[in-house]
Amino acid sequence: MLSCPPRILSRSSNRVVLCLLIAWSGLWASCSTAPVAPADSTSESQAVFHQLASLEVVSDRLYQSIADQADVAGFSHQLEIESDLTSPFTPPERERIAQSFVRSLKVMLFDLAPEQFWVHHLSQYYASMLSVPEARRLFEGYDNEVLSPTSRMQELRWNFVTDRLPDLLPAVRAWSHRFQISHEAMVPALLPGDHVIAHRAAYHAAEPQRGEVVVYRYPDNNGTLFLHRVIGVPGDRIEVHNQVVSVNEEALTEPYVEHTDASSLSGNVRDNLGPVTVPPDSYFVLGDNREESLDSRFLGPISKEHILGQAMCIYWSVDPGSRTPRWDRLNQPVQ
Repeated sequence: MLSCPPRILSRSSNRVVLCLLIAWSGLWASCSTAPVAPADSTSESQAVFHQLASLEVVSDRLYQSIADQADVAGFSHQLEIESDLTSPFTPPERERIAQSFVRSLKVMLFDLAPEQFWVHHLSQYYASMLSVPEARRLFEGYDNEVLSPTSRMQELRWNFVTDRLPDLLPAVRAWSHRFQISHEAMVPALLPGDHVIAHRAAYHAAEPQRGEVVVYRYPDNNGTLFLHRVIGVPGDRIEVHNQVVSVNEEALTEPYVEHTDASSLSGNVRDNLGPVTVPPDSYFVLGDNREESLDSRFLGPISKEHILGQAMCIYWSVDPGSRTPRWDRLNQPVQ
């Protein structure tokens, strides 16, 4: 189980533990601290602070310091309550939960973060705490640093986590989202009882690609959350004939698809549709479990403005029938 040095367990670090758990739960409450002091404006200062911050992020030492302060026990307890399990976690299962939580935390905090997000904020922090000569000395001796509670770099990273991280957690909430799968539309890729992390900022500066699993809401379906796979992008010509999907007159090979019923009459849009041309700024989406999915065959292409993000990975999974964890699905990417 992860732990942190005794000298770090202060009121400030307890606040970070609480904020991390609240941010994970999706129930953000204000945990703000003083603003970061402005960085030195000279190019030399910016360079050395940026270089030092880049080392911290690339080496994963900043991430490890954050993980060390995360409330793993609280997260495990929360999962037990939310999942209504048939039996409480055993000690080995709690360890598996801890490992899964830490990996998922890295996805939410770092893998989905905008480029240079952590480097930018960390370099600002260094500029407010260090002189240029000290920053240069720490940068040049970085590879020889020993990870111990007494090292200067360890002190800086722990102080950054306790003093600055709470201010950044609202931004984390803005680019990631957690939700539970309750339907069978994406079986076998996603099962009822899977808990998924989605990248809410995936399409802010990019377009959905064929094969990606997107999260969206139709405006005329009471805000219902849907997850389906992108089959057609703007301008594509989509046709379904006897359950076989073609894009631009070429039949797709779809190893992810599951069929639970034979092809029906030609007038049924479930198995025979089109051709349909995908409008501009819209996407044609289908569920992998074709006979159990309400998707673009029935509701039409979806506008990009209604896409909330991309489903990325499974951080927790419980069989709805047996109320037991599906351990083999933890931390699996959505493919």
